[in-house]
Amino acid sequence: SYHFLDALSEAVSPDARAVILVEDPTDATLLFSAKETRLVPGHLPRRETGPRIEALPPGAVFDLPRLPPAVAEHPTVAGLLEPEGLLPGPGLGIVSGAEDGRATSVLLVLPRAEAWEPTARDRELLTRLAPFVVQSARLRAHLLGAASLTTLLDHLVLGVVLSDARGRVTHVNESAAEMLGIEPGESMPEPGAPLDARSKALYRTIRPTGDGESVYAHPADGRPLHILSTQLAWPDSHGYIRRRHARALFIGDPKRGTSDPLGNLGQAYGLTTQEARLAALLVGDYTLAQAAEQLGITQSTARTVLKRVLSKTGTRRQASLVRLLLAGPAQIRPDKPRPPRDPGHKKRS
Repeated sequence: SYHFLDALSEAVSPDARAVILVEDPTDATLLFSAKETRLVPGHLPRRETGPRIEALPPGAVFDLPRLPPAVAEHPTVAGLLEPEGLLPGPGLGIVSGAEDGRATSVLLVLPRAEAWEPTARDRELLTRLAPFVVQSARLRAHLLGAASLTTLLDHLVLGVVLSDARGRVTHVNESAAEMLGIEPGESMPEPGAPLDARSKALYRTIRPTGDGESVYAHPADGRPLHILSTQLAWPDSHGYIRRRHARALFIGDPKRGTSDPLGNLGQAYGLTTQEARLAALLVGDYTLAQAAEQLGITQSTARTVLKRVLSKTGTRRQASLVRLLLAGPAQIRPDKPRPPRDPGHKKRS
């Protein structure tokens, strides 16, 4: 984007500069220029900027007259233009993106010198570029969608590895990285490139068991980790994401503790701290007797606390409680990683 905006500015005039303005979902506006990206509080006062830009479709090229002083001095407008040394028109623009029939991003070419005004040649250039600018904006939206997806995956206790159609790893969430002993995060495989080190480490000891399921030997002690492989069904319009994240591996470790989300349990079911701690221990495969010992209470008290937990969660048996919690808050990682359990803690049965 930076190189494109710089090249477009040079093609138009040394006295003009191209920028892209994008409405942020929050009350702010993003500015992309050849030198930086900035977030400026507030949205543009659209009705005061001349043509009804918000009603134009993606790809539309428009003339922007010089903004009146009241608009040019608006805090958002001034905060976007002044650091770039831009004047408030006249200029040209392209609607690069729209949502719900309203323009949400525009490419603008504005003057840096009072003598510059757009010419017919400049308008023709933007008209030729308009379809590519729109396509670029759509690609950016898809990329942001993919980034949002992988951010959400990092909040799961369940291990998730995404790969392209060739089996090259494209994302490893935090839980999968901890289970498999490989680096978490994104990777960008080059077209035609062989498997990278993370991909080789992942697939080296996977053993298929049929029906799309596999077993992976944990690198620390060889214990089996259950793996389910599935193809991701993206819409045709998500071509880039469909190619990048074609398959997903969901990885479960029977010996892995849950996230122990006491706060989540308390908020979800109205549990007290003691009730949440008992529930978390039961989800972590402790018996009621072992949980009582960990909490420093008698088994009789533990049974009383368990009855309250069953009542609040609407379950009748301990097994039903564990299934409920494993399907909900226990699968959410805390915001900050917790230290691993002391390997010398009391063995569970």
